[in-house]
Amino acid sequence: MKKYLRYILLFLAAVLTTTIAGAEHITGKLFFGFGVVPPEHLLDYADLTKGLPYSFAFLAFLTVHEFGHYFTAIYYRVKTSLPFYIPMYIPGMLVNIGSLGAVIRLKSIPESTRKFFDIGIAGPLAGFVVSILLLIYGFATLPPMEEYVLSIHPEYLEMEEFCGVPTEAQMDAYLQADTDRISLKVGSSLLFEFLAYVIPSDPSQVPSPYEIIHYPFLFVGFITLFFTALNLLPIGQLDGGHVTYGMFGRKQAGYISRAAVIGLLFMGGTGLMDLRNFADIYVGMGFYTMFLVYVCGQILQSRDAKWVLAMAAPIFMMQLLIKWNFPSIEPNLMWLFFALLGVRFVGMDHPPAYMEHRVNRPRQILGWVAIVIFILCFTPNPLLVVG
Repeated sequence: MKKYLRYILLFLAAVLTTTIAGAEHITGKLFFGFGVVPPEHLLDYADLTKGLPYSFAFLAFLTVHEFGHYFTAIYYRVKTSLPFYIPMYIPGMLVNIGSLGAVIRLKSIPESTRKFFDIGIAGPLAGFVVSILLLIYGFATLPPMEEYVLSIHPEYLEMEEFCGVPTEAQMDAYLQADTDRISLKVGSSLLFEFLAYVIPSDPSQVPSPYEIIHYPFLFVGFITLFFTALNLLPIGQLDGGHVTYGMFGRKQAGYISRAAVIGLLFMGGTGLMDLRNFADIYVGMGFYTMFLVYVCGQILQSRDAKWVLAMAAPIFMMQLLIKWNFPSIEPNLMWLFFALLGVRFVGMDHPPAYMEHRVNRPRQILGWVAIVIFILCFTPNPLLVVG
């Protein structure tokens, strides 16, 4: 029993943190007030129970995803741990999702490329099905938007800019004009947009990106699609790295992994510096340049300055030129964090299996399905702080 205790405790902690996060999303209230938030804006027990649908939906996705890996590993007699759930709640954050996900740890190396491929792809495919079901249910059971959103934000009625639930354009204009206010805007993806178009019986009831966070099944459906895309990034030992390793071989998968990290650098660093702003250039030539040189060194797996600079300098200049020609481009620093994770912890190259080979045609087809799922689920800006 002792060996299962930590799994149980982490799961129960994740239930608590996701329930709190869900309650905050659906009520607009806070769990911690730090003594400055009025009592009526803090969660009570009745409010807390409203977070259970969010918690159930999110943990259902994580559980199905990780047990997809787990049962496939067990089938191939690869020793593995049970899922470790990672609870997370940070008081005062603009948004808390309640968990950083879940992971299993392989205790032995799969013997063949095929086993790596099957174990890697099983989780994203299983979790993807849960995300689709959550979104179908969420879009099929939309409550009356005006009544539902105003029950959370009654202040909208008192604001002369809105006099009701604001549209996305109205909220954009309001936040850009009022520099003292900020709000969270949920992004979108090709698949999310498609389901939002075909599932609701009354499209007018689909909430704006600023209100989706209050709809537990829609919000969980969206973020779990994004989590699926993150897992399918073709980098090192991520699930997507297992897939490209099986489809293309270790050497080609290494090239794809490096190209993916360079793509993350462009998404996270482009727009970070503007030639029109001396302060931006000063920061860019300092912190960002050091970061870029480090990541490029890890990509090349070299400490030879001339080769590292030969790679970092063109990336840096291209980012400056893109910002010069497209001033509206803004960086999303989250991608720099993932680039760092990729080169520092995930690794650029997939570890070799004892028996290396390309997977057969049915698995090649399944791999291309996973790539299509990645494209449909991916969004460069999953959560935007506007204001």
